Amino acid sequence: MAGNWELDEAKSQTGRGRAGGPGPSRLILKMSPTEVTVTSDTGVNRARETTVYKLNAPEHEVPGPLSWNSVAKSTWESDKFVATIARIIEGPNGPVRIEMKDVYSVDGDVLTIERTQGVMTWKSVFNRR
Repeated sequence: MAGNWELDEAKSQTGRGRAGGPGPSRLILKMSPTEVTVTSDTGVNRARETTVYKLNAPEHEVPGPLSWNSVAKSTWESDKFVATIARIIEGPNGPVRIEMKDVYSVDGDVLTIERTQGVMTWKSVFNRR
């Protein structure tokens, strides 16, 4: 799973039903026994964002939108890396928590990320660079 990946737009889901907005077009994945590091392009001025997911640890802070408290829990399920990201913001009636689940799986030189958020789902497919 570790390596450099580039989005295959023809095989990726876009448009309606997409959870979490547009995804990155390039990823760099690094693995260690205790964490998975995902570096992705943001699509803005060649900026990159790096998220470190701590495996089998309590919820921990990860990057997210301004004004939101973003935390994640992550683990390996079979041969898939699973990260559950929660974004929490103070609403008029108290905190509002929105969860997304990203499942990363690799088949040869193809990385697939399936994201679910509520009833919405989307899939991004990447090829090894």
